Amino acid sequence: MTLGIIGCLAGFVVMVFFTYRGWHIAVSSLAGSLIVVLFNGLSVTSAYLESYLPGMGGFLSTYFGQFLFGALLAEMYSATGAGLTVALGISGFFIRDSLSPGQKRKMVIFVLIMISAALEFAGVGASLIVMVIYPVALSLFQLANIPKKYIVAGILGGCLGFGNDLPGSPQPGNTIPMNILGTSSAAGLVPGLIGAVAEIFAMVFLLDAVIGRGVMKGEEFHPETDLDRELEEERDRPAMWKALLPVAVLFVLFNIAGLDINLSLAVTCIFCAAIFYPYFPGRDIKSAAARGITQGTVATVSICAVIGFSTVVQGTEAFQSIVDSLVGLKINPYLLLILCVAFMCMLCGGSATGQAIALPIVGPIVKAAGVSAGAIHRIASFAGAILDTMPYAGTVVMAHAYAVVKNSTEVLRGDRPEGNVVVIGGGLVGCETALHCDETAKSVTIIEMMDKILATVDDSANNMMSLRDAFARSNITVHTQSGFRRRSCWEAME
Repeated sequence: MTLGIIGCLAGFVVMVFFTYRGWHIAVSSLAGSLIVVLFNGLSVTSAYLESYLPGMGGFLSTYFGQFLFGALLAEMYSATGAGLTVALGISGFFIRDSLSPGQKRKMVIFVLIMISAALEFAGVGASLIVMVIYPVALSLFQLANIPKKYIVAGILGGCLGFGNDLPGSPQPGNTIPMNILGTSSAAGLVPGLIGAVAEIFAMVFLLDAVIGRGVMKGEEFHPETDLDRELEEERDRPAMWKALLPVAVLFVLFNIAGLDINLSLAVTCIFCAAIFYPYFPGRDIKSAAARGITQGTVATVSICAVIGFSTVVQGTEAFQSIVDSLVGLKINPYLLLILCVAFMCMLCGGSATGQAIALPIVGPIVKAAGVSAGAIHRIASFAGAILDTMPYAGTVVMAHAYAVVKNSTEVLRGDRPEGNVVVIGGGLVGCETALHCDETAKSVTIIEMMDKILATVDDSANNMMSLRDAFARSNITVHTQSGFRRRSCWEAME
């Protein structure tokens, strides 16, 4: 039995390790499942055909529509500029020039949370909100002079925060407990609202404290390198009232009419496509739909793979012994629920996956201790947001990659060289790297095969003038129309 328990834990470790090393979660979950099977003496074929695949299929049949339609809504809000309208409208309402620097920082964090919540209540998938609001977040960070290194925390604090857990939310953090416990979307309404307010205050003041320490050390926003996305404020996009209409439609369908979340999201998608149609670039709604379907399918398959792994684990005697040990613990049932859900979300790297695994196991135990289904629902929703943002979590990895907080070199993480540096490629990332190196390196040389650096970047982009000014003030040497060979690299550093 001890070997089996070790195998279950080792399986989780293997799955997390492979995922963190860049393997797709489908491969990682299979590797982890194999470890569990071998340590527990199970049949590989039976575990795959009778546990792993049925586990994936069960989750897929229940939640595929929700992730698919959420991704479609995200793509529509992004492609038409409706998401930009919501973001600019909310930020313009709250942020004033008269605010002090400290007040501006707090207000920027608060505004990002509110923008994310508004889009989540419109049905936009939480993990895809990053791509919708990132350009606005950049602009707000520049306005408040907040170092870009904190931008992922600011965005994820909103889209993975209270908007995902709030009573009435159409997001998986609220709908998964509904399906498992048979509760309503507004279960635990008053505690949920109180928890949301507490979460907002904690997020704003804690993140502001961290940012404040960085600012005191001299950290700041660098427009010449940090503005890597253009904010297209002048593009033709829906008005604010039109951009928020889907929020009202989805809220009425899901929370008042009581329609199934899949049907509610499907109708909202059709409604969005109709009212946003004139704003699709070239009115090409087919391409937007294709991108949304791809994103939704990838997200669902990733979560299904983790569910398949958990189903293999649940089929072992070792896992049952763990459950029996939990039942025998003399611990407050509320604390037991929080610990189990939060720990599972940490292991799985996501609140939706963690809740889907933990609630069927711990829910009956807690309910037998006298806790109502509504209380279990709301506590589990908030517990799922405690440890779901570990470094290996899919949304966190995607957000860092999209925000270019970490690029292909280690330079931008603070390890700046002091010798001679050669940067291969004069695109946006190459120029950004060169500017960072120029602060400490003896010499910096860019080798670019085209006739100029930044050749593929639009000269009308908002950040281009400041970027070129930064190069004019630097000591960087640029070799254009140059190929790269080992010899030319050494020659460039002479």
